[in-house]
Amino acid sequence: MGHPVKRDEVLEQIRAMPLEDREYIEAALLQEAFDAGRRAETPDELSELVGRATAALNSSSPGIARDESIRRAQATVAAVRTRR
Repeated sequence: MGHPVKRDEVLEQIRAMPLEDREYIEAALLQEAFDAGRRAETPDELSELVGRATAALNSSSPGIARDESIRRAQATVAAVRTRR
């Protein structure tokens, strides 16, 4: 029999994956945590996040790089969460 997989081994495998796969895994884990009730936004926070995302998607401004989009989205969520 093999040995139990260690967290560092799994992390090393994930880091070796293409960025798109890593983002997919991150999103799936966050969704699972949210569904399990370990992460929750208040209705006001959720409404604000949906509003900001909708406004960004409907914006007629030129597109930005994917990395910049991700950075901005993470900063927005962090800003909303720090107001708790």
